[in-house]
Amino acid sequence: MIRTQTWMFGAALLAAGALGAPTLAAQVPATAPAAAPAAAPAAADSVGLFELAALQGRQAAERYEQQAAHGRAARPDAGAAAYFKGVLWITRDNFDSAVGALRAAVTASANVARYHGDLAFALAGANRFADAEVEYKLAVQLQQNNAWYYVGLGASQVAQERWPQAAASFTLGVSTDSAVIVRQLIGPASDAFQRAGMAEALEDWARMATVRFPDLPMPWLRLASACYRRQDTTVGFPAIRRYRTMRPDDKVGMLLHAEYLLAATQYDSAAALAQQTVSDTALQHLAGVVLYNAGGHLLQASQFPRAAEVLAQARVQALPADQPKIDLFLGVARLRLLQTFYNDAVQHTDCRKARQADSMLVDVKNLVTAGVAVDSALATQVLTGAVQQYRTAIDGFVNQCKNR
Repeated sequence: MIRTQTWMFGAALLAAGALGAPTLAAQVPATAPAAAPAAAPAAADSVGLFELAALQGRQAAERYEQQAAHGRAARPDAGAAAYFKGVLWITRDNFDSAVGALRAAVTASANVARYHGDLAFALAGANRFADAEVEYKLAVQLQQNNAWYYVGLGASQVAQERWPQAAASFTLGVSTDSAVIVRQLIGPASDAFQRAGMAEALEDWARMATVRFPDLPMPWLRLASACYRRQDTTVGFPAIRRYRTMRPDDKVGMLLHAEYLLAATQYDSAAALAQQTVSDTALQHLAGVVLYNAGGHLLQASQFPRAAEVLAQARVQALPADQPKIDLFLGVARLRLLQTFYNDAVQHTDCRKARQADSMLVDVKNLVTAGVAVDSALATQVLTGAVQQYRTAIDGFVNQCKNR
């Protein structure tokens, strides 16, 4: 008489927390300030940061020069003619010619910040960013209250990937005059803070940007990513949902959203969303991490068919070094499925399923054996306990079926 099997896999698998919350480390992506200064006019939104900084910097410089000269007799300016010629070349996008003319202007009038500022812009237009940085520094020294020159300086440093220096320049610009906080500055400043490893500054900048420019997608993603690292779901969850309404097809956003769903114990939804990101090869192994963790939690919740499905998806996407961890839990999930399959076959004396059960057990054994390296105690317990018992039972089932 063949009996149905109801063995459990030992005390380690009986406890609700026996499997633990699987942990493959994923590497990912508070309230808003009470008051934020008004942003710069939207009319200049289509202008690039270098161009806007040059235009605004020139206008500010002229105002400061007029204030400084108030009540004084006009003095001859030896560099004026060359300067105006250089600005004319700039308007024609002939930056090489502009550099020549503006170089003559600063040589003749070395103490005019406006000349150095426009020379810096012309050099940037000619892709000579290191030279542009030098001129912006001279402009800043001559006119420290002109916040736009700090912005131009930061932009030239971003172009050279000098991230800490760019972060410092942008910070000085904003602290000098918050009017420089324009749409064009949000991305470069965020990149500078992120690349410089300034996590707190990056989060503060993202919070400010979501308040001033709520229609910009990237600040919401950066805020959600920063909050996720701090495990702040109160702010982070709404932020990632807001981002995904703006860019529903962005896979980085999908993956971060899946991480938040994991934290909210919405494991099935997290797995479904992570699976949508695997077409991006750069995200595949990170998606595998999410799928692994979701599958492990589904296994804990005794949702064995779904757990096996999700863990199998995780295995496909995971890095080779992580696959043994997944194999172990996938083997346990499929052992649970085998138990149901075998008991049904025995109850109905279904000999057609006997060999299927045998193949399922071979698959389970191979998977659990692969997991010995990561948890030898659990893997050995399963192999010497349930797997061996099922081997004996299935062999008996197959032999009995041969006599029919």
